[in-house]
Amino acid sequence: MLGFSLQKIIVLGLLIAAVWYGFKYIGRLQRVDRGERKKGERTMGERVRKAARERSGVTDAEIIEDTEKCPRCGTFIPVGSECSCKRR
Repeated sequence: MLGFSLQKIIVLGLLIAAVWYGFKYIGRLQRVDRGERKKGERTMGERVRKAARERSGVTDAEIIEDTEKCPRCGTFIPVGSECSCKRR
């Protein structure tokens, strides 16, 4: 009559898992919108950026540089470097 097979059980398990993780994802998005994230919980974008930095081997110290304003043209350049402007 009902005939439970391995394929039906696997599909049922996948369906239950998809619904479960879908509700978790929607709940996480709602918490982020309300500003009620758990301590240490990251958004999807934050996790993706962190994973990309780890893969590339670049640290935050290598990315962030101090800058200063060029007195001639007003653009910001890294500290210790010379501006390439032609204004005088």
